[in-house]
Amino acid sequence: MRTHDLSHHAFDFLPSDPAWPACLEELPDPPAKLRVAGELPFLDRAVAIVGTRRASDDALELARRMGRDLAAAGFVVVSGGAEGIDAAAHHGALEAEGRSIAVLASGLSRPYPRAHASLFERIAASGAVVTEAADDEDPRAHTFLSRNRLIAALSRAVIVVQAPARSGALSTAGHARISGRPLFAVPWAVDDVRGEGGVALLARNQARACRHADDVIEALTGERVARPRRAARAPRTRLDEDQQVVIEALRARPSHVDDLVRTTGLPASRVQTTLTTLMLLGLAVPDERGAFRRMR
Repeated sequence: MRTHDLSHHAFDFLPSDPAWPACLEELPDPPAKLRVAGELPFLDRAVAIVGTRRASDDALELARRMGRDLAAAGFVVVSGGAEGIDAAAHHGALEAEGRSIAVLASGLSRPYPRAHASLFERIAASGAVVTEAADDEDPRAHTFLSRNRLIAALSRAVIVVQAPARSGALSTAGHARISGRPLFAVPWAVDDVRGEGGVALLARNQARACRHADDVIEALTGERVARPRRAARAPRTRLDEDQQVVIEALRARPSHVDDLVRTTGLPASRVQTTLTTLMLLGLAVPDERGAFRRMR
């Protein structure tokens, strides 16, 4: 028996099983079966957290905190078990003694990455490690992309914490959009290449801005999450000229990017960059129709 071999305690999960998730059948290419180590939790409160393997320290801490806060609120945290954002989200859920689902690109006899074998065992003890790969199958480029559709399908919403312009996490985001799942992205600084993919989703109004787990919980439940009152008001941020022009335009009414281009006279690229910065500062947020509104 191999060390950390998850296949010996796994089972075949088939579409004929009454508990087979209906969401998988919505896929154009649903899996013929899944191999499952552990017990697949109910998916009605499942949220995926995805992102780059080469994340910044701030992004790793945010992913861990989001995983912890979502799990503490009764949500199941879904991710791909990879290094970086995935692992941080799983660890956060486990810290809260919550449930998590790791969707692997490899077989359960060869869980990848090898360094996360102990993490996968912990996930399986309270949640599930799942794959459509054969037990002895090693991961390949196409199996990583293929598993991304499962991450999106098993979740009610997807959060892109940090992802560059070319990232597998954006594949998961694409599947979420196609299937109509709510998509969230964290608005990092526009000059940080590690977050370019998420910033682009926000600039194209393909995702909602997300700064903490409460944003997602409120969007999915419709209930406002009470946050601890701060002891003192944060110092006022000094805005540059473009930011002042855009925020003044938003004072009148919520506006789409095209509206702001006409109102401010700024090029679309500068309006999009400015909106991303304002979202990062907590001064603007897009609504469900893609129009931006001033926060304060």
